[in-house]
Amino acid sequence: MNAKPWRRAVTLLVVAAGSLSGAAAAGPPEPDFAETYRGHRITGWGSGERACAYIDGRRLVVFPQPDGGYTSAVQGFQPAPDLLAITRASVTALGDLGLATTAEPSAHCPQTVAARP
Repeated sequence: MNAKPWRRAVTLLVVAAGSLSGAAAAGPPEPDFAETYRGHRITGWGSGERACAYIDGRRLVVFPQPDGGYTSAVQGFQPAPDLLAITRASVTALGDLGLATTAEPSAHCPQTVAARP
């Protein structure tokens, strides 16, 4: 006896939702760096297009450069040699201010992460 078409669709939907929830439940990977810099908690991991950086738990949008470095709008697109350096440069540019939540979505970086002590 063949399954009814709607049952196949429901089964596929449940399987797809389960796959997505498993990936989302995994959360962010262990950071490559997590430190307090000039009074701000900074965290980051990954490289190139998959690099993720955070200041006080809010995502810093970074732009990879062909030479392996990064830039960010926060510090005026001045290049930095690596993810830690661009995150620190952005903190320096912010001073005592906080980073606003970005509206730019990312497929591989959560919008916010818990600022680790």
